[in-house]
Amino acid sequence: MAAVADSGASRAGDFTYDVALSFAGEQRAYVEKVAAALRRRGIRPFYDDYEKAALWGKELYEHLDWIYQKAARYCVLFASEAYAKKVWTSHERRSAQARALQSSGEYVLPVRFDDIEIPGLRPTVAYVEAPSTTPAQLAKLISEKLGPRVREKFFPPVPDKLVEALEALEAETPKECEAVERIAVSYMQTLLRMTVEERRLIAHLFAEGCRTQLPDNVHVSMDIVPRDLGITPTELVERLRAMSSLGIEQEVRVDEDHDGDDMIVVRWLDLMTYQGDAQSCFGWSWWVLGAGAQA
Repeated sequence: MAAVADSGASRAGDFTYDVALSFAGEQRAYVEKVAAALRRRGIRPFYDDYEKAALWGKELYEHLDWIYQKAARYCVLFASEAYAKKVWTSHERRSAQARALQSSGEYVLPVRFDDIEIPGLRPTVAYVEAPSTTPAQLAKLISEKLGPRVREKFFPPVPDKLVEALEALEAETPKECEAVERIAVSYMQTLLRMTVEERRLIAHLFAEGCRTQLPDNVHVSMDIVPRDLGITPTELVERLRAMSSLGIEQEVRVDEDHDGDDMIVVRWLDLMTYQGDAQSCFGWSWWVLGAGAQA
């Protein structure tokens, strides 16, 4: 029987979830905090309250079997007296144990609320004691168990680098911070629509450009970027012009602050439609991008 390859950072992206959380409703208050702490770390948990729309209308017996047997890298099993008695947790446990049987490494990670015997869970299996472990501490342990993870095209639920930059962005109130985060999400969507070469060009403009006129624009000598990228000034302008539908604006102007050199001036307009007060925050767009480029 072939073993399931479920270890190593290189395989982490093969699963829909990093961890599947299996628990009885009596422990929901604790597990909910664990799930939230995992999300803040950029970890993808299967937690039923996060999946209400996805679960709606599904044949749960089959779907949960897939979740706990194939969809996650690890299953965190919250063992308790209530867990041992319930029908659905028994179904989740059997699916997880079927996967564990085929795995070359550990898959079920027990967290105990009491000493109740769980069928198929041997007493020699190492576990974490929930009463002496806070949800945040457990989330940290799960993160360490997962090890380094590579995320592609992923915007973390808590963008820590952006949060660190909020002071520089002069965003102080929760409403302002939310507006900045929305702009960052919009910019990520813009990046995803770009080609690889377009993204490289924008990144190079931030790396080499002058940011003294933020949040209005980033600008750089018309001579520098073409030399660095091996293109002509005309090609530079054409490449930027091709991104106009993504909100990228460009102009060439003589800048007296830079010895009269021809400068390529680039702006990004956030084309996402906002409601209410968020509309007044468009001026932060380039500040957000500049903070991201420095991170």
